[in-house]
Amino acid sequence: MKKLSIILLAAAIAGLSAVNAQAPRIRTSAPAEKTAQKGAAAPKKKAASAVSDGAAAAAPKGGKKGGKGGKKKAAQQPVETYTPSSSQYMALKTNLVYDAFGVLNLAYECQFADHWTAELPVMWSLWDWKESRGLRTVALQPGVKYWFSKPGSGHAVGADFDLAWYNARWDDDRYQSEGRPAMGASILYAYTLNMGRGWKAEFSFGVGYVNTRYNTYYNISDGALIDTRTKNYFGPTRLGITLVYSL
Repeated sequence: MKKLSIILLAAAIAGLSAVNAQAPRIRTSAPAEKTAQKGAAAPKKKAASAVSDGAAAAAPKGGKKGGKGGKKKAAQQPVETYTPSSSQYMALKTNLVYDAFGVLNLAYECQFADHWTAELPVMWSLWDWKESRGLRTVALQPGVKYWFSKPGSGHAVGADFDLAWYNARWDDDRYQSEGRPAMGASILYAYTLNMGRGWKAEFSFGVGYVNTRYNTYYNISDGALIDTRTKNYFGPTRLGITLVYSL
């Protein structure tokens, strides 16, 4: 009986083994992470991919924000620019009154401050009007002007310093500066009118003091010396109707 029980148990075990061997296997193409049971840990590959995607998503946002911030910062920084000052007044001038008497002249005037200009007129005459009358001279009249509006326009007052070397003939006598030029100083008033295209007309009048030392000769060829005198003069020193061209 005991032997029969052992034989039946062995037969039962063999039958179960045969059943398991004949049972078909279930195949699937799904990846392992799809067949994972609930509660199981997420695959490492997926975790790494998620971290990579998160970093990639964060990087463009951060870079874009940083780019905007950089541009904004650059725009806020003041840009140093050079602003040139307004053009200074400069002009060439000739006094038509002196020109009419054969005394050629040319003056240069330039601005050196907001309302101030400096001027250097040069006058010369190297010939006689006729045999008994004439004026040969070289003269300088440097000065400054203060303009009430802007330089080269409207009213102005000023002062100048006078230097002149001369040899003048008049009827029976000839007068020639001796040893040094005639020297003086004067004050003046001027008004400038704009005529357009750089041209202006200046009207001026000056009065002042001049000291001169001169010799008097007979007004003939190689005329003898009569005397030497020193003269102080106070009165008009400038009369101008001046044509001006601003540079």
